[in-house]
Amino acid sequence: MKLKNLFKYLPAFVFCGFIFTFMVLWILLPKDTFSEQEKRELADFPELNGDTVLSGAFQKDLDSYLSDHTPARNFFVGLNADYELASGRNGSEGIYLGSDGFLFPKPSKETKQLDKNAEYISEFADDSDIPVYMTLIPSSGYVNSDKLPLVHEDYRDGEMIDNFSSKLSDSIVFIDVKDAFEKDTGGDLYYRTDHHWTAKGAYKCYALLGEKMGYAPLSEDCFTKESVDGFYGTSYSKSGLWFIQPDHVELWSNKDQSSGSVTVEIKDGSDKKSSDSYFFREQLKNDDKYPVYLDGNHSLVRITNTGASSDKKLIVVKDSYAHSIVPFLSQNYSEIIMADLRYYKKDISLLAEEEEADAILILYSLDNLSQDNNISYLF
Repeated sequence: MKLKNLFKYLPAFVFCGFIFTFMVLWILLPKDTFSEQEKRELADFPELNGDTVLSGAFQKDLDSYLSDHTPARNFFVGLNADYELASGRNGSEGIYLGSDGFLFPKPSKETKQLDKNAEYISEFADDSDIPVYMTLIPSSGYVNSDKLPLVHEDYRDGEMIDNFSSKLSDSIVFIDVKDAFEKDTGGDLYYRTDHHWTAKGAYKCYALLGEKMGYAPLSEDCFTKESVDGFYGTSYSKSGLWFIQPDHVELWSNKDQSSGSVTVEIKDGSDKKSSDSYFFREQLKNDDKYPVYLDGNHSLVRITNTGASSDKKLIVVKDSYAHSIVPFLSQNYSEIIMADLRYYKKDISLLAEEEEADAILILYSLDNLSQDNNISYLF
């Protein structure tokens, strides 16, 4: 073959070689079941039968399976995210890249579910025989607006929280923390690579709740702070921007906490486990280290502290933001029962009655509550 003809067909040879190489690698390489960087289960090979073929489900699921198990998938996901960013499509993956390496989930726009949830919570509080407190946590994009990219959708957290609280029954003591958070310009109340608040943000909320809930929060200097590096959060996983530097997670411990005074009991159906610490250190080996706080999401978690400043019992109905604030609240309540309505489907009023609780705290982030359709399980 002449050199001229070789160059003529070179693109075709390269293309065919690329396809053949990836086909061989796809066949030979082991198939992972979980993506640590994307923090999700990867697709299984779909079920093949007449029904799945005729309905089109097999073809659709096969596409997902092939995509999830492409050789060097993480490299290509990152390459695509970098291209989207470089071509001016910041936020195309649902995550904005801001200044100082901050990653921001796009703002929530849902108000219909938020209004429904205000009705459910009001009805629950009206029927409650014990005090019901509530707070809504604004998003990182709202609080750290100075770090947002120049072009972004509006974060209407202030307006949405005010509108939500105006629809609540007078039976609820709503504690508004958004203004105090917005005025804090330190930039350390939220993680850069995750949507959650940091230990500092959780402590700030703990201190703000104290006045209305009737406890005296411990001062910040009562705690020792252990810092652990290498935390890559969920915003990092969704963005595909693998060049972003990791966060660090802080574990705050009461200096005067005596050994053995804390017990954490976790229950998921018939499964149970316990610990003598708020911090489940085995979670620190993972990229996403936020579950170090109370081991992440569970149906029902009971925290007992014999060294608390009172013998009161608190029920916390919550999303995952509560995991890092409950260790602080536990300094003032001898017993706290956390219920996650995504998994706990029993009546919270009955739970409060059985536990002889002194108060109920409903704590959610705005983004989660605006999409959560489990609030009706309060009663």
